[in-house]
Parts: sequence; C-alpha cells; structure tokens
Amino acid sequence: MATDTHTGSDRSDQPGIVRSVARLVGDLLIVTCWVVFLTLVFLGTGWPQWAFYLLLILGVGLYVTVTATWTGSGD
Repeated sequence: MATDTHTGSDRSDQPGIVRSVARLVGDLLIVTCWVVFLTLVFLGTGWPQWAFYLLLILGVGLYVTVTATWTGSGD
C-alpha cells in the first residue's frame, strides 16, 4: 500500500479554484439573464424565431470574445 504524502495543509490552489467557481457562476448568471431578456422581448413583440436564435448566438459569442482576455493571471 502506497503512503499518502499529502498532509492536507497545502491550500495553495484553493484561491484559484474559488476564482474559477465564481467566474463560472458569474458567466452562468449573465448568459441566463441574456436568454431571459431576449425571450421576454421576443414574446412581447412577436419577432421571428430565427432572429431570436441569431441574437442569442451573437450575444453569447460577443460575451465570450470580450471576456476571454480576462484571465486575471497577473503575468
């Protein structure tokens, strides 16, 4: 049986994990708000379905493009 050399006191990666989870939750919240906003607008106006999907994909694509450079690595 191999011995475990990990003592449990190494928390050097914990801030990175917390930052990643916070980023994921933030991204999910923003994309969800975009979908809800578009849904309400399109239900209220009766615009065509293809325009909904076009704006949905363009909006998410723009969000990913803008936020892709926000790595926060500090290098």
